[in-house]
Amino acid sequence: MRALLDQAVDLHGQGRLAEAERLYEQVLAANPDVMDARHMLGVLKAQQGHTHEAYDLIAPVVAANPQNALALANLGNVLNTLDRLEEALSAYNRSLAINPDYPPAWCNRANVLQELERLPEALASYDRALSVQPDFLPALNNRGNVLLKLGRCEEALGSYDHALALNPGYAEAHANRGDVLQRLCCYDEALAAYERALTIAPDAALTWNSRGVALVQLCRLDEARQSYARAAQLAPGMPEILLNQGLLHLLQQNFAKGWPLFEARKEMRDLGEARGFAQPLWTGAQDINGKTLFVYIRRGLGDAIHFYRYAALAQARGARVILSVNDPLLPLLQSAVPAVPMIGLGQVPESFDYHTSLMSMPLALGTDIPKTGRYLAAEPARAREWRERIGGEGYRIGVAWQGDAVTIGAEGKSFPLAALARIAAIPGVRLISLQKNAGAEQLGKLPSGMAIESFPGFDDGPGAFLDSAAIMENCDLVISCDTAAAHLAGALGVPCWIALKHVPEWRWFLGRNDSPWYPSLRLFRQPATGDWAAVFRAMEAELISCPNR
Repeated sequence: MRALLDQAVDLHGQGRLAEAERLYEQVLAANPDVMDARHMLGVLKAQQGHTHEAYDLIAPVVAANPQNALALANLGNVLNTLDRLEEALSAYNRSLAINPDYPPAWCNRANVLQELERLPEALASYDRALSVQPDFLPALNNRGNVLLKLGRCEEALGSYDHALALNPGYAEAHANRGDVLQRLCCYDEALAAYERALTIAPDAALTWNSRGVALVQLCRLDEARQSYARAAQLAPGMPEILLNQGLLHLLQQNFAKGWPLFEARKEMRDLGEARGFAQPLWTGAQDINGKTLFVYIRRGLGDAIHFYRYAALAQARGARVILSVNDPLLPLLQSAVPAVPMIGLGQVPESFDYHTSLMSMPLALGTDIPKTGRYLAAEPARAREWRERIGGEGYRIGVAWQGDAVTIGAEGKSFPLAALARIAAIPGVRLISLQKNAGAEQLGKLPSGMAIESFPGFDDGPGAFLDSAAIMENCDLVISCDTAAAHLAGALGVPCWIALKHVPEWRWFLGRNDSPWYPSLRLFRQPATGDWAAVFRAMEAELISCPNR
């Protein structure tokens, strides 16, 4: 029996899975209590994608011998595949308590921690794997992924480069290296990294997809479309690919193709858009006149401000709309005209007829960009208070310079505060900070002679943007990067200049200096990637020539 089991293990190691499976089953037919055969057959089933069968085989092995470190590690792998992440983490922890010198268990434990967004712990676990086996390629590669998520891009590059020095044919590390280079706005270098990966693994759908994103940022849109098409051929129906195809259509104002593909975001777990209820999803085909429509959004605050108009439009068509948004936005949106009844993010109406995501409403309503003027206002008492604090002297410009850049394609939207130095030097101009949290530290590192007025404690209450709205209404102009502050200014009808990266987010489209979303906005675009100097020279010239300044 031992010889038959050894033969099965040897065949298994050679990748001859069907032959190994037959021999494992022969062993177990003769003696169902041979735990090594049960364990290895479970590993084989996992390799074949039969995850539930794998669990049913390996779990009894662990129950029979809780000190079997390898079986515990393999049980963790199966539980991870089943998306039972906390149980998988427990299995890895138990395995490593018995055998702390097993790099695959440390690496797979780190993978689970990464899925759980426990990134510092994941990094430490990868480092532990590498302390045991410095040339362990999966740990080097995945360590780079965590460092990228942590925003430590240079260290991530170092981790991928180390892996590639050990194995220049490691396609995944080339592709991941491209992701870091995109985050650093090095799009030509990112494209080269993706293309190296594709010479090694030409059927990697996600690499074709990422290559398409880089090509969009290089404004090579036809090539990007072809790259996405190749990705879609290799992985039909993959949400990430469909979404990027949709975003490219929306960037070019092709709404008929863009909005349907934009729905793919609801299948992406990290975006959290999809919600299930017993009531039917409203697709636009059903008559909503007199019906209660529950609308919700879980994305950024700027998206909620931007897409609010569609909830109001559904209400104008006769629906009783109830809108669920992030709780901090509720006080601000109470000022919206027309008013829509609202509840907090975790709330659900007692009864409703249909439901939909707020960002799915353009598709359901069959409309693109409804004409909308000002639809928000600052609280009158707060606006008066800020008028007294700011005063009426000079030409007052509210400024916001940094937003989030958490996904590929969102990088490069922020500009350095120092880029406003020449505008700050224009006689009579006063710059007033609208920046909260990340980015505000730049106020302590201003170029010599540059002044920015800041008001500590603004927007520290439970409501988002209440002070920002009041400050904006007491400014002559707002200058903002592509962030929620720009949407707030547009919704308030405050004159706002947005500084945009060379190829911006889809909603700002291409080749125009106005925004059909907000009449009070004006767009200043980089002529080339990273060229903020040209953007602010153009703004400076406009301000100097402005007769009302």
